[in-house]
Amino acid sequence: MAYTTYTNALSTPARESLPTRLAAAVRRWRQRAHDRAELARLTARDARDLGIDPGVINYEASKPFWRA
Repeated sequence: MAYTTYTNALSTPARESLPTRLAAAVRRWRQRAHDRAELARLTARDARDLGIDPGVINYEASKPFWRA
């Protein structure tokens, strides 16, 4: 008979303290801001070399840091 374990439910971020969750959110936001700044530096030729439409890069780079 199959059964499901719930160990992942015990390690969810909801069980972490508020300061820990805030610090993790700030790290994610800073990483997104950094990644989007790097994308903004790419030229259209660089984007095409990577196989990505330059419009998609422009769209992603223009999103605010808090949006995934």
